[in-house]
Amino acid sequence: MDWDELLNLMRTRNAKPERSLYEHSSGTRKRAEYILDRIPHPRELDECILLHVFLHDLGKLDDRFQEKLKGNRKKAPPHAFLGVELASRFLNCEEPYLSIALLSILTHHSDLHEGLYSKEIDGNEKLIVKGKEISSPAELVFTLRENAIDIDFFNEEYGLSPEEVRALYTLFNGLLRVSDWLESANLPAESYYLRSGSSVREAVLKYLSRKGFKPRDYQLYVLGKGGGYFRLPTGDGKTETSLLATPDGATKVIYSLPTITTAETMRRRFEGIFGRETVSFSHGLLFLSLYRRGELGSKLIHRYAMKPVFVSTIDQILLAFLNYPRFPIREFALRGAHWIIDEIHAYTPYTLSLILQAIDYAIKHLGTRVTVMSATLPGPLRGELERLGLGELLPFSKVEERYSSKKRVKVKIRDEGLLEGLDEVSREKGKVLVVVNTVSRARRIYEGLNEMGNEVYLFHSRFINRDKWKKMKLVEEMESGILVATQVVEVSLDIDYDVLYTEVAPVDALIQRFGRVNRRGQKSGRAYVFRPEGERPYLPYHRKSFEESMALLGELENIGSELDLLRVNDAFYERIWDRYEAEIIKPKLETGSLMRLKKAEKILKTRDTFMSLPAIPRPFLDRAIELATNWDELTEEEKIRATIFVIEHTVNVPIWTLESHKHFNEDLYDRFGVFGVELEYREDVGLVE
Repeated sequence: MDWDELLNLMRTRNAKPERSLYEHSSGTRKRAEYILDRIPHPRELDECILLHVFLHDLGKLDDRFQEKLKGNRKKAPPHAFLGVELASRFLNCEEPYLSIALLSILTHHSDLHEGLYSKEIDGNEKLIVKGKEISSPAELVFTLRENAIDIDFFNEEYGLSPEEVRALYTLFNGLLRVSDWLESANLPAESYYLRSGSSVREAVLKYLSRKGFKPRDYQLYVLGKGGGYFRLPTGDGKTETSLLATPDGATKVIYSLPTITTAETMRRRFEGIFGRETVSFSHGLLFLSLYRRGELGSKLIHRYAMKPVFVSTIDQILLAFLNYPRFPIREFALRGAHWIIDEIHAYTPYTLSLILQAIDYAIKHLGTRVTVMSATLPGPLRGELERLGLGELLPFSKVEERYSSKKRVKVKIRDEGLLEGLDEVSREKGKVLVVVNTVSRARRIYEGLNEMGNEVYLFHSRFINRDKWKKMKLVEEMESGILVATQVVEVSLDIDYDVLYTEVAPVDALIQRFGRVNRRGQKSGRAYVFRPEGERPYLPYHRKSFEESMALLGELENIGSELDLLRVNDAFYERIWDRYEAEIIKPKLETGSLMRLKKAEKILKTRDTFMSLPAIPRPFLDRAIELATNWDELTEEEKIRATIFVIEHTVNVPIWTLESHKHFNEDLYDRFGVFGVELEYREDVGLVE
């Protein structure tokens, strides 16, 4: 078969109902060409990359696939397997790019794993066109699979490091999958990328103008200069500053945050800046969020950053480098993008080590511009960022006056537990924030204040997902009363209270809590710091971090400005940085592998903090089990509603609590991946342990 014969055959066979294989392949290639022109990559590979995109679906020429399209049969052999050998005849690429292109075709629907297409290889499946066997791909597929699994093969044969091979593979495969999806959804390639970095800056400046603000000098200083790192006090426009730094060549803005709550808040804010049609988002409750927006059909568009601006929790980015299913698409989104990491100080040593390793790979291999920011970026962490090539984007001399001129709170240290100060809290007026370190103490303080007749609310991590959404809105919108909360209010939330009562926590956490009070610096804020109670008062924090913070408390009481807070924070990190160093030097990412890793999500959930697992409390358990047991009898709409019910009524439970009260139902676990927990639940206090 020559080239003209292949094209004629592609015109006579369908890729989709009413759409020929030639039309689909040409449309996919056209989108790939637009995208390829926007991203950093070796330009000499263009012909090979685009040709492999055009040839990716040759397996659909098979008679059985055509019969399946017509509805005459239920199954056909996988077309990615069937077409790869035929594609190899027309791919005019040198090695190792030929092998990488063929591997990309082979895996454009199924990620690489040890058993990939073993059934088809063992059965020696052939490509059959008009009743004739025209290709036998089994031997080639076996060779491609085994060489890719043993990634050192490319180093031995072609002198490429595993990281270089991976970056090439995710370039080919990410581009192919994205272009294929866009064509199948009849979306233009322009919908995937920014028009330009200047379009981001213009949108932010217009947004500030609508809000009645003019850009500050330091914001004008960073225009188009990302990446790097910078520090700005809480409430001084870190988000807008980071967006204004977006460079001209940026393909996307990818904005990472620590929590679902902060990602949802920022998503709404970004939709106000850039327009809803421009923003995609993702986090652990994406299905629920999209259901409430009436957009379940756009799940893939949001999860895989298919719009120019992407807001997500940090785990959604790290999944790419831990080889979670479909990782090439996640990684491809970062190629040439402006990746902004907010509140980088907020992560444990383990997670921070993952982030730093991801930054290193993204800069070296994806052409990503990375901007890191925090109000309290400590000296040792700044040193690590500089080691990765991230310089100081905004010289501290330009913002030092912002710190030295602010003193939002006057700190008072109290040598007693917070429970002993409830009368004092109860007498406060305005918006009062009470932050404690554990859910159990938060519940006790809430109940004590409630008995005193106060207008009091509670927010922590042991609420079911349905109630978390309500609590999140309450935290942002309440105008008076007392909010009792745990660490969930520490980072990235634009909230402003009048007075703070808090337990001792690590210095960086305390500074974040201080930042929730007198946020605009227009009043006289107060912060009272109390001693935690219990046999192990340092929990849930690391003991050394807690003890070093206790030793520095006196300095917090004597701060003259927020510049002093930075000094205390740097001293704190100098004392505990050995814990971070021990994690940073350990390689953890899978950037030397092309294999998918299903356990990636579990790795991120457990990390080095207390492990928790999803469970459904007793009041909702029978209904959830009923839905799981009768799943096969439900209509598609009923299945969606059942899934939403389970997601809305799930809570993350500490593993030691779950082990004592677990209710295991096989149907519930197999269908939804959740346990039952034999504990009561109240909407006002959450899980009753």
